Amino acid sequence: MAVTAPSTDPAGALIDAAIATAQALVTANKNPRIEYDLQQRLNALQVQAVDHYMVTGWLNAATILATYTAPPWDKVGQTLTKLVASLQSTYNTAAATPMPVGNTNGYGDSGWTTIAAAYAQQLYGAQIALVEHLMDLPGGTTAATILANMTGTQTAPGGVAFQYVFNSVGYTDAAIDD
Repeated sequence: MAVTAPSTDPAGALIDAAIATAQALVTANKNPRIEYDLQQRLNALQVQAVDHYMVTGWLNAATILATYTAPPWDKVGQTLTKLVASLQSTYNTAAATPMPVGNTNGYGDSGWTTIAAAYAQQLYGAQIALVEHLMDLPGGTTAATILANMTGTQTAPGGVAFQYVFNSVGYTDAAIDD
């Protein structure tokens, strides 16, 4: 696999280890009756890895879609592709439109949020949905292909600066202990 967990992503490293174990079992298998089950388990782990890496920003769904697209005969894939294109257009328009003047409640150009940021999240969600569809589609792009041919790097999904750090689940008991 070309895409593997960074050293600061223990959850991704566990998925990678499970993939390595499943791959070893598939390779060493001599029993055709369990081969299908082992291959399905391996595929499920690879899909889990791609999903994990897209959500954490280690793989960018837009980068995957720049390389792999829905086949012309896939109606659902083509519909999702049109949705992604529409959201990309809406995001581009929102990014070019200046924020309205702010007010005392913190809305507008106060810097709290932008309209483009909301569209960026919707866009990235649609891109992830399309990648997941491609991985589920019989004859589509497999998760193994994505993991073998892509490169894991910190990304900025939907044009929003990515702030994810692989160091915790984001919750501690500190608030309870106070």
